Amino acid sequence: MTIRCCFILHDGFSLITLAAITDAFFVANWQAGKSLYTWDTVSAHGGPILAFGNHAISTDPLETVSARKMDIVFAVSSFDPHGLANAPGVAGFLRAAHRFGARVVGLETGGVAMARAGLLTGREAAIHWANRDGFEEDFPDIRLSDAPVNRAGRCLTCAGGASAIDLALQLIEEDAGTDLARTVRIHLLYQQGRPETANSLTSGDSPLVTKAIALMTRHINDPIALPDLAEQLGSSQRTLERHFQKGTGHSPQAHYLALRLTRAQNLLQQTTLGIGEIAAETGFDSLPTFSRAYRNQFGLSPSQDRKQTTTASVPRLYV
Repeated sequence: MTIRCCFILHDGFSLITLAAITDAFFVANWQAGKSLYTWDTVSAHGGPILAFGNHAISTDPLETVSARKMDIVFAVSSFDPHGLANAPGVAGFLRAAHRFGARVVGLETGGVAMARAGLLTGREAAIHWANRDGFEEDFPDIRLSDAPVNRAGRCLTCAGGASAIDLALQLIEEDAGTDLARTVRIHLLYQQGRPETANSLTSGDSPLVTKAIALMTRHINDPIALPDLAEQLGSSQRTLERHFQKGTGHSPQAHYLALRLTRAQNLLQQTTLGIGEIAAETGFDSLPTFSRAYRNQFGLSPSQDRKQTTTASVPRLYV
């Protein structure tokens, strides 16, 4: 049996995420000696679609494929998830494909389109970690998973990047068995494992710093003073400062402020919340204080950053 797939693209998608799936499917076909998977690449209106590295992918109009005939439908977006979610015909196509029995998959930020289509309500989903803040604000009834790949019935979501290979191998194992999935993994030279998260990239090797960052992250809107933070961690302030300097290269106060401002930037770029609301959400008592801190961190005001990045959902600062 041939499994027919459809990839729905929107400008600014991740080429590596798309290629991770299609390359794995190609190898599966090759190793099986038959066309296990076929796929169409479409967009709302058809024509060339640009990945975020300016690589153009040719697509057919969405109306040229039938939701009824699809076995797997992939919603593929990265920097502009709402562009895909709001593109003409996309939400209806996703709902129809799911209703007719297809598996529907959101790649990287494609879960936003699935959420807009009502497919993830009350479920758990995975999304790229840089987009969690905006997603949680827009869809408070959808739980976000810490796992890079999540399945809820026939709805699958994937955080993107290398984890898309994990997803592809999971689909191949489900459709054609463990042996073929293992053969594909070996051919792709892929060592399965969980990708790093934002916190794991910034905490160094110190368990104390890791715990401190986790506590800071839970208290973005009500910041904890450094002495109280150290006390809650069972540490002295001096020890905490020394570990931060060694593990991150800067002080705990600077790291905490950067975490708050990164969340502020996420909310600016990924939601329609007012600037005053965002200031309060990130623990600033006044708008002037927030604007001054934001300008010091990013080199421009919150209102300028929002205007400059209306189509960019991924923050530029990684602390």
